[in-house]
Amino acid sequence: MALASMGEGEAKACSCLRQGFGGGKLYVGAGGSVPADAEGFAWTGDEKLSSAKGRVTVVRVDGKKKVPVKHTIVEKGPVEVIVPAAKFKPGQVFEVTVREGPLAAETRKSLDPAAADVPKPETTTTVTIAAGPLALPQATVTAGAPAQEKIQVAHPASCSAEVAAATATLKVELPAEAEAMREYLVYETRVDGAVWNASAGLCNHVDPGRTWTGEVGTDKLFVVCEQPEALKPGKHKVEVEVASPDRVHVITTPAVELELACAAAPDPTPEPATPPPGSEPQEPPPVAKKGCSVGNDAGFAWVLGVGLLFARRRRRAA
Repeated sequence: MALASMGEGEAKACSCLRQGFGGGKLYVGAGGSVPADAEGFAWTGDEKLSSAKGRVTVVRVDGKKKVPVKHTIVEKGPVEVIVPAAKFKPGQVFEVTVREGPLAAETRKSLDPAAADVPKPETTTTVTIAAGPLALPQATVTAGAPAQEKIQVAHPASCSAEVAAATATLKVELPAEAEAMREYLVYETRVDGAVWNASAGLCNHVDPGRTWTGEVGTDKLFVVCEQPEALKPGKHKVEVEVASPDRVHVITTPAVELELACAAAPDPTPEPATPPPGSEPQEPPPVAKKGCSVGNDAGFAWVLGVGLLFARRRRRAA
């Protein structure tokens, strides 16, 4: 299944065909907990649960007994919710088993059974119903100081590329009573009112309600001046929608203002090297003359004149 939508040019640059194995994952809080007012068990995976019958089994653990639970599947945007016939009660314990879809099951037949990196065909999650409903009166988002760094980002020509960028990290601060449900909740970052969907590569899959940072409730913004389609340099208003995956609770953090600027471009013209103090260039020493020279040397002319005069007198005397 293609996990990214791309144009023809992008498809030629990188192939994003991928088959997801295993039973996907449930959205649960600390200790596998779910709020008492949740509609059901929120789930995400590569193939919709409706792709085949019998993919989900739910049992309620009652002491040593496991009581089968009737359920239906309801879609909540990109997330599906396994809704039990009866509402949750505080303290109940369930086991939810999800088997992989028919496409994955068919592809698995051609794999080496000993392959260690392939998930098992089904996933069982133990879920405990919390003592009370979700408490989510408000949340805030904080932005770290902007930094200049090299990061790996999605690129239309080569799937991904390393770029120098101005970045800023975001973190959602939850009220104390909701912190235990941080990993149960889903998050959506908005910059100037538009949804921010960054990725380290065109083929990188990010679960609904999560971001490319991999840490729940965090995100990272960036500005790359060489990419005109990226976030523009300047001031931006940032807010995060925080919600339960079944959309029973939805709030939005107050917006914060953040400014990101491009990194200063290096000067391509190298500056001349400055010699250290005391290393000024010295005049070259005179070169010693070798052989004879008659040029304009006055001393040599005087000696030659005296010698000629003395020779002339000797000839007269003779």
